[in-house]
Amino acid sequence: MFSSTLVCLSLLSSAFAIQVTRPSLTQGWTNKGAQTVSWDRVSTDATNFSVVLTNLDRKILATDVVLVALVDAQSASTVSVPEPSGGWPTIGGSYRVNLVKSSTEQTTIYAQSSEFNITAGTGTTSGTTSGTVSTAGAASTGTAAGTSGSKTGSTTGSTTDSSNSTTSDSQTAPNMGNGASTTTLAAGLFTGVVALLGASLL
Repeated sequence: MFSSTLVCLSLLSSAFAIQVTRPSLTQGWTNKGAQTVSWDRVSTDATNFSVVLTNLDRKILATDVVLVALVDAQSASTVSVPEPSGGWPTIGGSYRVNLVKSSTEQTTIYAQSSEFNITAGTGTTSGTTSGTVSTAGAASTGTAAGTSGSKTGSTTGSTTDSSNSTTSDSQTAPNMGNGASTTTLAAGLFTGVVALLGASLL
C-alpha cells in the first residue's frame, strides 16, 4: 500500500515537472556550431534555469560545462545553445543536459535529458570543398581566355601583313608601265626629227 502510494506520487511529480525533449538518444548533437535544447513545462514549473552539459564519465568530460547561464522558460520551449569558447568536448556518448536552478546552484536539478551522443559535424568540410571547386573553375576560365586572345592576335597580324604586301605590288606595276611608254614615245620623236633634218639637207 505504502509503496503503491510512493509510485503514484512519483508519477504525479514527473507529470508536472519540466521534461527535456531534446537532445535525446535519437537526436544528439554535433561538435560544430550551435545546438538545440527543447523542453516541455507547465505553469507551475520554474520560470527560468541554466543549461549545463554533463557526463558521468570524467575521462570524456572532466567537469560540467555551463552552456547558457539564464534561460527564460516562459517565453519559449527551445533555446539555441552556442558553441563553448573552447569548442565542444570529445566526440562520444553518455552526455546529458541538466536544467538547473542557476549556474552557481547546479545541484538543484529541474530536469535532465536522456543520454545522447556528440558526433562529428560536416559543415566546415563542405564549405572548404565548395571554395576549392570555385577557385579551380576561375583559374581554368582565365587560362582559356588567354589562349583565345593569343590565337586571335596572331591571325590578325598575318592578314594585315598579307594585305600590305599585295597593295605594294599593285602600286609598283603601274609605275613600271608608265616608264616604258615614256621611253617609246621619246624614241619615236627622235626618229622623226632625224628624218626631217635629212629631208631638208637633200
